[in-house]
Order: sequence, then C-alpha cells, then structure tokens
Amino acid sequence: MRKWIMIIVGIILLIVLVAVVWELIYFKSTAKQEVYILPQGFKGIVLVAYGQSDGLDDIIEDGKLIYKIPQSGVLKLKRKEATTITQTWYYFEDEQGLRTELSHCFSPCEEMKNNPDKIFAYKETNGGFENDGIQLEMTTFLVSTFHDTDSLNIADEKFNPIELLKNNR
Repeated sequence: MRKWIMIIVGIILLIVLVAVVWELIYFKSTAKQEVYILPQGFKGIVLVAYGQSDGLDDIIEDGKLIYKIPQSGVLKLKRKEATTITQTWYYFEDEQGLRTELSHCFSPCEEMKNNPDKIFAYKETNGGFENDGIQLEMTTFLVSTFHDTDSLNIADEKFNPIELLKNNR
C-alpha cells in the first residue's frame, strides 16, 4: 500500500513539474516585451490610448514594443488594445537620446519610501473607461517621487482620460 502512495505522489509531482515548466516556456514565448520611454524628469500621469484614428502605429525595435511618451504624458495608438502578457521596462530619455532606467513598483512600495526623492513608475493598469457614451481602451501609470504620491493619487482619482484626449488633439 505504501508503495502505491509513493507512486501516486511521484506522478502528481511529475505532473506539477511538467505544468510549471510548460507555463514558463509558454510565458517566455508569448510575453511581449515593452519599453516605455519618457522625457527626462517627467512626473505625472501617463495615458496610452488605444484605437485612436489619429494615433501612431506600433514601433518595434529589437523585438520590443516601444512607447515613446511625449511631454504631455498622452500617447495615442491605432492598435485596438493593450498587450496582455508583458515584460516591461521604463526609461527616461534626454535630448541627446541617452536613456536612464526608471525604477518600477506596483504601488507606492518600501523602496519608494526608502528613497523618497527618487522617481518611480508605479500603479500601471490596463482597462477601459467610459464617459458620456464614449469608450476608451487604455493603459495608465503614474510617475513621481514618494513625496508626490498623495497629490498624484488624488489627481489620478479625478482623472478623466477622455477629457485629457480631447485637450491633446
């Protein structure tokens, strides 16, 4: 009886191992690589709006999707929706094209608290927004120091991306 239990446990472990390896291979082969490039010193809300007739086509460099965010923080793309499974990097770029990597966390995190003057990208979300019958697919994230998180979170709560798009035409 004990032999059968060991065989069953071994089979279950083998199935779990195969599933984990398959998932890792699947993620590696299907994950899109994205690079957000922001103007040097940018702080504020970043809005990437999809399905925009006056938007840009995707830019792909070295197999990575490149999102070059203008000073306004608003990037309009023709593509209909955000990518789903991604590996993402954030950079500042100066006037000479020199890029400096920007740290990222999901929400204000310990690293931000420990480095309150350092600028981070955080709170990235993909989704839809609707106002007055107008729908928008979008990606948003915030860029600031820890000192600015409270005021930027308040601005984010009041944020109307459709109005922002109207003002950026």
